[in-house]
Amino acid sequence: MKRLKVGRTRAYQLTRRPSFPIPAGTADHMRIWRKADMDAWLTVHRPDAVPEEDAAEGGDNT
Repeated sequence: MKRLKVGRTRAYQLTRRPSFPIPAGTADHMRIWRKADMDAWLTVHRPDAVPEEDAAEGGDNT
């Protein structure tokens, strides 16, 4: 929710979209995603939600 800059319901809706990355796994009944997958999705679908530190670095955290 923090990374997407949305509330719980909207985060749930976004994560159900076919374009959203596949979760890397689960932890304590929560789905988890790889940061690189999230950053790539955010860059394309929600550029306004790309964290400032990532935008300053060009979004490449390799």
